[in-house]
Amino acid sequence: MEIAVLSYYSGWVSRGVETFVTELNQRVKRNIHLTVYSREKNSTETIKEFSQITLASLAKNPPDILMPLNNGWMSYLAKLFCYKYPTKLILAGFAGIGLIDAFNLWLFPDRFICCTQAQASWAKTVNPWAKLTVIPIGVNTDRFKPEGKKFPLKLTPPIVLCVAGPDPYKQVHLVIKAVSLLKNFSLLVVGRQSQAINSLGNKLLGSRYQNLLVEYQQLDQVYRAVNLFTLPSAKNEAYGIAILEALASGLPVVVNDDPIRRELAGSVGVYLNPADIVVYSQAIKNSLFLNKDRLIFRRQALKFSWDKIINQYQNLWRSLV
Repeated sequence: MEIAVLSYYSGWVSRGVETFVTELNQRVKRNIHLTVYSREKNSTETIKEFSQITLASLAKNPPDILMPLNNGWMSYLAKLFCYKYPTKLILAGFAGIGLIDAFNLWLFPDRFICCTQAQASWAKTVNPWAKLTVIPIGVNTDRFKPEGKKFPLKLTPPIVLCVAGPDPYKQVHLVIKAVSLLKNFSLLVVGRQSQAINSLGNKLLGSRYQNLLVEYQQLDQVYRAVNLFTLPSAKNEAYGIAILEALASGLPVVVNDDPIRRELAGSVGVYLNPADIVVYSQAIKNSLFLNKDRLIFRRQALKFSWDKIINQYQNLWRSLV
């Protein structure tokens, strides 16, 4: 079985989709040949140009399954390719609830992968005829665990961790404001942030704030060096792999109260409206003392272990070919 994955940024960016591709590729078993196609680092190709060139090369020997992961032109051109050749098209709902994945749904792929049941419910309202399969994004529980090396930090404990990019829907300003109400707490934000966010952090927290950029290979060490994880993302965020990484590392998590986050953190998560800063800050404080048994949090993450997820993908691929 030949599977072609188109992932424009793989190899030079380590975000959610790219990490997913790496983990998936490492776990594919015998009798399945998976090839990842990504843009060369020094190339100036746009996603559209990259897709056109890659698909033209694949036309010489069409794969059994095509998985384009960067949406828009890539999804559309992949659909045209699968009209012309006997290749099955799989699109994944990594963009989240909104126009991008609505477009993907109306391309009528051979299968649309939903990350959560909540996303599947939404997808049915967008295109009732779309063929859906729910497969969560897995977490590497062998790597993200309580035991192991800790990243050296200069912040004073207790340390609250937020792993997020600069996207406005991550709402990092809310956790800065919440921690500012807690006199002895420090805040570590991992991931590139805007100047405005860092200015707010320095203004409200001073030396209790740090914005850290680390390689993905060091991220597990960061989780072990802190006391609590929080992510105040808006309700339309597709997933939240950092939540599972934190749980696998044995950390309590405080997150937005919405169906997607509840699927991820289950009964061990603390849920609230992060826009209520007073409630948010108190929840962070109280969560440190809820449960000292890190295995309780880790057991929730084990439900999303890649050892389980890879079998779901392989079963899906076999069902389509």
